[in-house]
Amino acid sequence: MAMVVLVAVVGAIGALAFLSKGPPTSNVVLPPGCVKPADGFLIVAAYNGFNDSVDHGVPANSWPVIHVQEGANVTITVCDADNESHGFQVTHYFDGKINTLSPGQVMTVSFVADQPGSFRIYCSILCSVHWAMVSGELVVG
Repeated sequence: MAMVVLVAVVGAIGALAFLSKGPPTSNVVLPPGCVKPADGFLIVAAYNGFNDSVDHGVPANSWPVIHVQEGANVTITVCDADNESHGFQVTHYFDGKINTLSPGQVMTVSFVADQPGSFRIYCSILCSVHWAMVSGELVVG
């Protein structure tokens, strides 16, 4: 019961923070170096989630969704365009420790997509829009 109450409180705080934070990610200023890598992917963490995930119906719908072939080299640049820290993880491929970006920080990760399936992309630290950053998906096939 306590867990249900905690989830409800965190969700309400996240919703209030989202409503008070302003315009969508497309209007934010990206930090220096925040560019899509050649043959790679760009994920922007901001007050509307990862790549405006709030506008894509998360958490009911996965967003962002990255599709790659098995065996592909995957490069993802992650930018924190928000005024608070965010985490970034990809189950099986880039997880196991807390990967935190401070406001304005840019991080690039690379790995080989060696296992087929669907893997969750998510924020690994609690923040005001955490609920909007837990539904990304890497699809390897």
